[in-house]
Amino acid sequence: MSNEIIFDTIAKQEWLEAAADPISKAIRDLFPGDAGRAIKNALHGTWLGHPLHPVLTDIPVGAWTLAMIFDALDGLGARKELRAGADFAIGFGLLGAVGSAVTGVTDWSETDGRGKTIGLLHGLLNVAATALYTTSYFMRKQKKQRSAGIALSMLGFAVANASAYLGGHLVFGEQIGVDHTATPDADQPEDFHPAIAEDKLTENSPRRVQVQETAVVLIKRGGRIFALNATCPHLGGPLDEGKLVGDAIQCPWHGSELALEDGHIVNGPTVYPARCYEVRVRNGMVEIRAARKQAVTASSPGAAA
Repeated sequence: MSNEIIFDTIAKQEWLEAAADPISKAIRDLFPGDAGRAIKNALHGTWLGHPLHPVLTDIPVGAWTLAMIFDALDGLGARKELRAGADFAIGFGLLGAVGSAVTGVTDWSETDGRGKTIGLLHGLLNVAATALYTTSYFMRKQKKQRSAGIALSMLGFAVANASAYLGGHLVFGEQIGVDHTATPDADQPEDFHPAIAEDKLTENSPRRVQVQETAVVLIKRGGRIFALNATCPHLGGPLDEGKLVGDAIQCPWHGSELALEDGHIVNGPTVYPARCYEVRVRNGMVEIRAARKQAVTASSPGAAA
């Protein structure tokens, strides 16, 4: 309960809410045109099939933890070479922090609500920790200031861990960076189930249907019917309210584009593909089941099961 009070308090900070939107817009504006979109996709991690940001966060966290251990051993009278190791670890962590920050703000710019507000504080704490470690790094080079530099790095470690605590909540509490369609296979229709009469589908007009417990978006296009999970994997946006962009459907919330044919990612910010379904038409009814292998012609008699 106390944790939720902390997060609610952060989410209700008006200064964070006021700053979040203009900052995120400014970040999105840094990626104009197709080239910018390609860079942004790479920073999100669409090529990795997993968000890139959490991969890079391990670099500063690990390096700065090692630096703290070396500092402690040095203070206990261990070999003086550990001082050089601690300084190197801090410098290496600073390099990792740059990559972590760039990918982190890119992901953060495509969030909303509580996640955006809490994420902004998470980022500000990371900036503070990086500033403390940067100052510590240069103070360590001066013999008379080394002790103060070590003290600053200890403070930076505490700030970085507070930020990491918020980062964990963003993933596990706010569900940022997870696949919002990652439901158990048992919840998906294993056998063909009727979804809608074929004549109720309009060409190039996404239509949401419910099949068992699954929300599906159906798109009739070029004489074929495509079926995808109606929920965008990125942050759960309604794909049925999106628009068609070429051979993909674009989420109305953050612009992720997912291929109609097989759900692969055409453009981020999503790093997870869409779940697709196998389609057939029987007696004028569109039927679907899980694990769609290919789309079928909308009105073809005896469409493959």
